[in-house]
Amino acid sequence: MALRLGHRLSDDFDFFKQARFSRQGLFTSLSKLGGCEVLQEEAGTLTVLLRGIKLSFFQIPDPFLFAAETFSFFRLADARDIALMKLVAVLNRGSRKDFVDLYCLLRRGGSLAEHLGLLVKKYGSGRVNLYQVLQSLTWFEEAEAEPSPRMLEPFDWKECKAFFRREARGLVLPEGGPPSGRGPAERD
Repeated sequence: MALRLGHRLSDDFDFFKQARFSRQGLFTSLSKLGGCEVLQEEAGTLTVLLRGIKLSFFQIPDPFLFAAETFSFFRLADARDIALMKLVAVLNRGSRKDFVDLYCLLRRGGSLAEHLGLLVKKYGSGRVNLYQVLQSLTWFEEAEAEPSPRMLEPFDWKECKAFFRREARGLVLPEGGPPSGRGPAERD
């Protein structure tokens, strides 16, 4: 994500593959580089610390919707596919860096509504509860407890939260707001 946008420093690298991979084979290959330690290992997932850098490898069941960009030794997912992963991450864990990344992605192109449509296209309407997704985009309790990512460009956390509140509210309520003209109080 940070490679794609250049908006913050990254503490780790995540790699995704639809095909199954051998966790043991991958660990053996990485160990040849020296200084490799397993942090997490479970079906379809391997996270290691390699020479002080955290690397996570995930088998994902659903294909990307868009073609990845190919570099000399790796492929980088399209920004829209990354945004979908960030939506799911916000839904599942509510990490500050996921809010920050999603905010920065959406500010560079594409609307939240468009990405929600892509989320349904990718996972199917039976697997996506859009109300839950919108609700998670306005729940910042876990994110508030975390430190801010190390940003490489100006960033305002309060504006990020206000952005998601506005976007979610705009998708839930008809234009003009609730019938009474007053909505729930919003906190910073």
